[in-house]
Amino acid sequence: MRKLQIDFQRRPAPSAGGWLLLAAGLVSTGVSGHLGWQEQQEHAGQAARLARLHAPGTTGASADASQQQDEPAVVAARQQLEKAKLPWDNLFSALESADQTDVALLAIAPEPLRQQVKIHAEARNFDAMLAFQRHLQMNTGLTQVVLTDHTVVKDVPEKPVRFHIVANWGTSHVSP
Repeated sequence: MRKLQIDFQRRPAPSAGGWLLLAAGLVSTGVSGHLGWQEQQEHAGQAARLARLHAPGTTGASADASQQQDEPAVVAARQQLEKAKLPWDNLFSALESADQTDVALLAIAPEPLRQQVKIHAEARNFDAMLAFQRHLQMNTGLTQVVLTDHTVVKDVPEKPVRFHIVANWGTSHVSP
């Protein structure tokens, strides 16, 4: 009789069906992992948009605009909104209440981002120029009213004085 040899350590050769089943399992695992990752990214994006919409002081338009800061149209729109927030009535009432019989306003250039206003004017004489500046200094809507420069116009027979005044003006400078 022949000897019986039992080999418990020898492995059977893998079959083609086994390899095919392994490849199908790996592909399906990879595809389902990728789909799950995409769903997670989409959910995170929607959660962030929802949080921006519900944040206090923001609207949907401003939240979308904050993502596109580099666009010039967005920058211009923000500057216009800042200009609209300023207390224009205080500025106009300060300028209208000044005695302007001897002073003519040539230009008013507000700078909302710096919260300043530049006033270009012409006065009949130095006294009228200084009276105009003093009146603006006493007004509560403007602070730090400074006469930056003045020149006498010698070409005109009356020799008027052209001058520039810079004043702080804006929401932080308005008294309650």
